[in-house]
Amino acid sequence: MQVRLTPPPLVDSGLARLDGRWRLASLLVVMAALAISHTVGANLLGLLLAGAIAWLACVPLRWLLERLVGLGLLLLLFAGPLALLGQVTQAAVVLLKGFSLGLFTAVLLVSGPVEQTAQAARALGMPAVLVQLLLLTYRYTFLLADELQRLRLALRLRGYRNRADWRSYEVVAAATGTLLVRGAARAERVAAAMRCRGFDGQFGTLDNLRTGWAERGTFALSVLMATALLGLSWWG
Repeated sequence: MQVRLTPPPLVDSGLARLDGRWRLASLLVVMAALAISHTVGANLLGLLLAGAIAWLACVPLRWLLERLVGLGLLLLLFAGPLALLGQVTQAAVVLLKGFSLGLFTAVLLVSGPVEQTAQAARALGMPAVLVQLLLLTYRYTFLLADELQRLRLALRLRGYRNRADWRSYEVVAAATGTLLVRGAARAERVAAAMRCRGFDGQFGTLDNLRTGWAERGTFALSVLMATALLGLSWWG
């Protein structure tokens, strides 16, 4: 099984052209209300809103469906036992809430670069240490995946085939250790390079932060949607 990690596609839409701070705040408000909602009706409304926003954000359909399939399999691990125990309503809430939050997350990923979203989170008060961890984790996930691909290729060129025996377990353990050692060495080199370039713990940005009527209107609309979700959940 090959490991293929690709960055999320970036698409141009009205939501993508908003200031990153307002875009993030608007989506988080609706997602927080959806996470609190506990009725089928509220979560069904949340799913419809998430689908509509994903359509307005021009999320690529094929990319989205591939992620939703994996998300659905994960949600079945939680909703399946609930349904078997007779708690069908709770199972439906888990499925609806999971898919809704997945759609909102997809919208957030394709509406702007991760660096811009992290900068927006920092501007909204997220601690700088967490922002740095977020950016570095995102970056090194792809680097470790590439390193793993090279290790797999080297093993196959040497005739290794994965089998369910003790020798295969030893090889996998050694390859895992090699991957971790190489990752740590690369991290040390990058840290030294950042210090040589005067890194002071703050990530700068060239984006112009702005607050216009589009940003204010989008946030107000998100507050209305969040209020509708909470009201429907409370009424239910």
